[in-house]
Amino acid sequence: MLTSLLMLPVGFVGYQVFAASVLVPDVELSVATDGDLLAFKPTTLVCPSGAHVSLTFFHTGKYIRQEHDWVLTVPGQAAAVAKTGLKAGERAGYLRPGDRRVLAATRLCGKGEQVSVQFTAPSPGSYPFMCSYPGHGEFMRGVLNVTP
Repeated sequence: MLTSLLMLPVGFVGYQVFAASVLVPDVELSVATDGDLLAFKPTTLVCPSGAHVSLTFFHTGKYIRQEHDWVLTVPGQAAAVAKTGLKAGERAGYLRPGDRRVLAATRLCGKGEQVSVQFTAPSPGSYPFMCSYPGHGEFMRGVLNVTP
């Protein structure tokens, strides 16, 4: 009987850990440039809140040498992040280090390259993503829809 009582808390704790890990899904997302155009493909991504997200960004361009990245921002802040990034300059990858409005970002990459970023999906809502390279954010943008 003593053995049964000692095992009860361990089994219960193990159950809680297992249950919590089942509730937090791992999500893999992919986004790419639309060839050499200043556009993302797709422009809409979806994942559940709290998910462990692994996003892979492919620069599918073949001719134009400009770099691209994928930057997820808090709602309503993409233009401000781009403006601040322009001041940060090329050395900083056109993103101000420590900018709290940036939720996730890949590094800049050249044509034919792919880069990845891992992050935890924020609370439910629609979050803009963009390319931070100067002038690209006007055209290269989309939305990550985070579901409950």
